[in-house]
Amino acid sequence: MKMNEYVGWAFKIAGVILFLLLPPYLDGIARRVKARLQYRRGPPLSQTWYDLKKLFAIPSVIPTKSTVFRIAPYLALASAITAALLLPYGGYVPINYGYNLIVFFYVIVMVSVFIMLGGFSVQSAFSHLGSAREMQLLLTVEPILAVVYGVLAYNAGSLNIATIFNNLHLTPSLILAIIILAYALYVESGFVPFDIAEAEQEVIGGPLSEYSGRLLGVFYYAIYIKRFALLWFFVSLITYPVMRPINDVITSVGLFIVQILLTIAFYPIIAALEATNARLRIDHVVKVNVKIFFIGLGILAMAFMGW
Repeated sequence: MKMNEYVGWAFKIAGVILFLLLPPYLDGIARRVKARLQYRRGPPLSQTWYDLKKLFAIPSVIPTKSTVFRIAPYLALASAITAALLLPYGGYVPINYGYNLIVFFYVIVMVSVFIMLGGFSVQSAFSHLGSAREMQLLLTVEPILAVVYGVLAYNAGSLNIATIFNNLHLTPSLILAIIILAYALYVESGFVPFDIAEAEQEVIGGPLSEYSGRLLGVFYYAIYIKRFALLWFFVSLITYPVMRPINDVITSVGLFIVQILLTIAFYPIIAALEATNARLRIDHVVKVNVKIFFIGLGILAMAFMGW
């Protein structure tokens, strides 16, 4: 095996370790920042891992005979992990092939789909209401993401994520698409004020209200990895065009470090937004998403005209 192949495998393994271990710590950073903004000391950064460990050790109460209820958390976790495997770490992608942007879009959607299916599989008004809200969000934010991905793919002339990041050309349509993408990824991640589906104070966890123990922990872990994958996609989008990795060790290490630092740096900003905003109503979010979708279509038309 050649030296560059060893380097490639080292980055791929490092990327896998990163997205398996870092997401709960990122949630811990967010919890700590929100606590400080509220003049509290807050939990340790590893508190989310402690919570997951406790949930994994507790047997789940199964309120239904539906097989979907049992397998939905694991399918959601598999989808989130698959999405993270399609992203570049340094100059290397763990699973890299043509058109993987389409697969990334699909598997990210499937995390929400399995959350909805898990909620609908049990007889609970709270679960059904939360799943219905999740569906409304999904049906209004995913078209925005599809349009933005279309702008990125057309701009770079490829449907491969790493190739897109390496071949983007700065145009007005690209700048506008990145702004809309930041909004859409924030909504897709379910951060406040867009945590409408779970809304603990209203519907007691929404789709996850009947889940407990190990199954609930798996769902939470899947959500953390999904949020990491979406943020890592955005961070890579703004770092790759600047650093232009050429698969040499020094450039790849530098890019990998910058990706990690920016991902960590964005989480206090997200936490501050969560701590200073109240949850929105679902009808308001749907109306805003529809408007942004039509704006996205206009941006896509601009891209087609070369702007």
